[in-house]
Amino acid sequence: MAGFFGFFDYTKPGPGVPEDLPPKSKFIVFFEVLARKFWKLCWLNILYFLVSLPILVILYFVVGSYLIPVIESATKGVQNLKDIQTVQSFLINAISLLLLSGFMVFGIGPTTAGFTYIVRNFAREEHAWVTSDFFEHLRKNIKEGFITFVTDLLVIFLFSVAIRFYSYQSIKYPSVGIIKYFLIFTFIVYVMMHIYIYPMMVTYKLKVRHIYKNAFIFTVIKLPHTIGMFLLMVIVWIVPFLLLLTTGFLLVLLLYPLIWVSILGLMQNFYTNYVFGEYLNPQKQENQIESVDSDKKEDNQL
Repeated sequence: MAGFFGFFDYTKPGPGVPEDLPPKSKFIVFFEVLARKFWKLCWLNILYFLVSLPILVILYFVVGSYLIPVIESATKGVQNLKDIQTVQSFLINAISLLLLSGFMVFGIGPTTAGFTYIVRNFAREEHAWVTSDFFEHLRKNIKEGFITFVTDLLVIFLFSVAIRFYSYQSIKYPSVGIIKYFLIFTFIVYVMMHIYIYPMMVTYKLKVRHIYKNAFIFTVIKLPHTIGMFLLMVIVWIVPFLLLLTTGFLLVLLLYPLIWVSILGLMQNFYTNYVFGEYLNPQKQENQIESVDSDKKEDNQL
């Protein structure tokens, strides 16, 4: 007799899941996945940070060179601070770490592709080997990731120069300010496109120009949702930095290399999986996907 008078019989099948049980909301599923995969997400975050370290070091000095004159001018003439240089150094380092984590979230090339593949699978509740799959998909997307990263750097440089130029010009000619605000709006749209760029890169076989084109299309047709997701990610992104400013506890910035980027990546891919599932038929996406705007003239792709 299995068990004891029918009790403690582990060979007996359970009741199972009722067929008419309503599906859980994505909000609940997100936190279930986060709890279930927490330690894997931590390791993924650390791995992503370590592999990206050479790029991050270069970006640190580039970002710092832009921040130094800004912070020095902002703190100039302040008499209350006992050690202005210490405060300036603290702000430069803290803001640099904040911005570097932002680069990691929105993309720094092939390493972001490897990172995105893992969090995309976790968001789909599919299996992924963190270390091996990270490096495998880093290699698979090395060309597309490198081109995307170089393109991003060029766009950031050109927009920063153009916005600065028209900001100075608007002082003399106020009407020129319209161009400045248009450039700022365009740049924000470009940044929001990155919500879709890397998830699309690791999901579909597309050329870089088609990835950018599709990302722009999704940004436009899902604009309210994209703006909402972008603002939510920005709010979550700056939480450790705000904790630093309110508590002065420097170690909260360790959240960025330990777990915070993975949480943001999981949020992003929960959203993009929903969008791709809504607009793209997965049964037709084995080798290439059709254009979202039915453009049949460009290699039957986006």
